[in-house]
Amino acid sequence: MRWRTIWRNEWRLLLADRAPWVLALLFTVVALYGAWNGRQWSAFQQAAIADIRLADEERIAKLDSLLQRAERDSTVTVPPAGALGASGATTHAVLDVPPLGGLAVGASDLHPYYARVSVRSKASFMATDEVENPHNLLAGRFDLVFVVVWVLPLLLIALTYNTITGERDQGTMALWRAQPVPASRVLVAKLGVRAGFVLGVATVLLGLMAWLVGVPLGDPAVALRLLLWLAVVLLYAGFWLGVIVVVNATARSSAASAVLLLGSWLVVVVVIPATVSAVVSAVYPSPSRVALTTALRAASDEAAAQGDTAINQFLADHPEMLQTGTLAASNSWGRTLAQQERANDAMRPVYAAFDSALAAQHRAAALASLVSPAVMAQELLHDLADRSLARFRRFDAAIDRHHQAWQTFFFQRVFGERKVRHAELASLPRFAYADRAVGDVLSAQGGTLLALLLPTALLWWLGWRRLQQVAVHE
Repeated sequence: MRWRTIWRNEWRLLLADRAPWVLALLFTVVALYGAWNGRQWSAFQQAAIADIRLADEERIAKLDSLLQRAERDSTVTVPPAGALGASGATTHAVLDVPPLGGLAVGASDLHPYYARVSVRSKASFMATDEVENPHNLLAGRFDLVFVVVWVLPLLLIALTYNTITGERDQGTMALWRAQPVPASRVLVAKLGVRAGFVLGVATVLLGLMAWLVGVPLGDPAVALRLLLWLAVVLLYAGFWLGVIVVVNATARSSAASAVLLLGSWLVVVVVIPATVSAVVSAVYPSPSRVALTTALRAASDEAAAQGDTAINQFLADHPEMLQTGTLAASNSWGRTLAQQERANDAMRPVYAAFDSALAAQHRAAALASLVSPAVMAQELLHDLADRSLARFRRFDAAIDRHHQAWQTFFFQRVFGERKVRHAELASLPRFAYADRAVGDVLSAQGGTLLALLLPTALLWWLGWRRLQQVAVHE
């Protein structure tokens, strides 16, 4: 009996069975719901960003017109530089929706994706006006990454849990051993056909979902990202196939196989991630934002209470701010910003400790995630879709750089008591952010890829050895 004959026969048996088609239909419905959720969220973000940019353009256009009129007519009043830097000339720092954004929500519903940067302290402009149900934020959004990490293993288990143990239950294993063809060849065909059906359906379906959520497949760079995204899906599915082969070849009955596989799913997908999260939170607790806000308020109140003392101390620490030698009493914006920056100077050690504690927690979480294939796959899929937590940290760092440039530009005019001229609008600091290239993502995630590949390869090796043993004797 040739390989082709064996595989053709197994395909006929599978396609004649109603269960695979029912499961494929259920998986399609779940995937469609995940794709719809991802598309809705991306569309919401895109609409919000479009409104923000339109408002910014209108604000700058009005300011441009005002400054032009002021140059022609000396009676036209131009707001002081401080007012423009705090509101009138401000634009938003925006994190655009990535091309693969519809495939994964990731951390995008927890972290701000825009900020109206001003001369004020960062804490004053990082809070957005969007209101979300805290329960939704805690549970997370149902997206295609959730479907892959949680549902795809269950589909694999449902179709393959009794591929070998079913032969034992029916007493046909001895018949396979009596055939002239090696029994291992038949068992591999049985597993391969069922696994191929699931992976084929999943790959085609996820590719279709990518088109439905609006992934620009005509862009070669985006198409490459999508192919790598699908490759991670197949690698994660390969891990579960390895588990299924080992359990199938070891369990004495289909019931035992089902219990072991569902228990493995529960441990890998639910128990280990929850345990890792609890341990990391206990060892590296999240720094308190309430305490940070309270400390900032106390520092601001102290600077305001000190009045001229705080202002003079700030100017003594930053002599480059004054170009006239003294700060006029009429320079209200200068005095306000000097008090603000004096409070920020006092807060720098607190900010540094907060950021250090947060970074330590993130490092510990990244290291601990290596014990869970489900978490590793999730992180890889989020990163390839540009929806990872690391992307928002890079966005936050870009906001810091832009904020510093913005303050430098306007502080020179506020403390120098100079008006903003029309010709200077073109030199206003512009926010800049660029996502990492695919090669940079793979380089950064190389360790995670290897950590997922190694147990997968080990399981396949163990499963193959066990299959050969089962093909010869019980």
